[in-house]
Amino acid sequence: DRRALPAPDLNLHAQAYVAPRTPLQIQLAAIWQAVLQVEKVGLEDHFFERGGHSLLATQVISRARHALNLEVPLRALFEQPTLHAFADVCAALQVSTEQPLVALERDQPLALSFAQERQWFLWQLAPASAAYHVPTALHLRGQLDIAALEHAFQALVQRHEPLRTTFVEQGEQTLQVIHPALAVTIERQRVDVAAIEQAVAEEIQRPFDLRSGPLMWVKLLE
Repeated sequence: DRRALPAPDLNLHAQAYVAPRTPLQIQLAAIWQAVLQVEKVGLEDHFFERGGHSLLATQVISRARHALNLEVPLRALFEQPTLHAFADVCAALQVSTEQPLVALERDQPLALSFAQERQWFLWQLAPASAAYHVPTALHLRGQLDIAALEHAFQALVQRHEPLRTTFVEQGEQTLQVIHPALAVTIERQRVDVAAIEQAVAEEIQRPFDLRSGPLMWVKLLE
């Protein structure tokens, strides 16, 4: 008999109120209060006992990122669900995020990112696979300045390092080599109108070689 049930009391599981003390604790308490829609949150309060759940937990993480510039993993709130413990985790992250990022010189091979390691592993399993290709086909009409088009793609490659990166194996380790420049030459091919779709489909399946590059190419079908 749902109508006979009392209204939910979100303060039922509240611990004896211990006021937040540090600026970070106060800021996090305000975030919890807004997300949980309760009047106040103390240091010993348990997020999930105060009405929190996984969807609200993601809101807490998102608000901490935007309001406090903290990259807190979602699991931290599940592992440390009291405000005091969660604030301690955030305080440690706050210290680490204050360390400045230092750009590494590009005149040496660098370690792969996690995404690159995954891509390298998959490419070795199936080097001819087109599963991770990102193709784009544009239908252009009228006079085309091919030199200007090449210049535009050259600027794109020059701006984005991943497009001029290749992979090299040194012993048991794979590294990335970011080239200072990489020429973009537009290939040209005359095709009958009826064969254009087939030609595009063939280009989409054309494999890349992560060791020699390039990791982007352009072909003009006339």
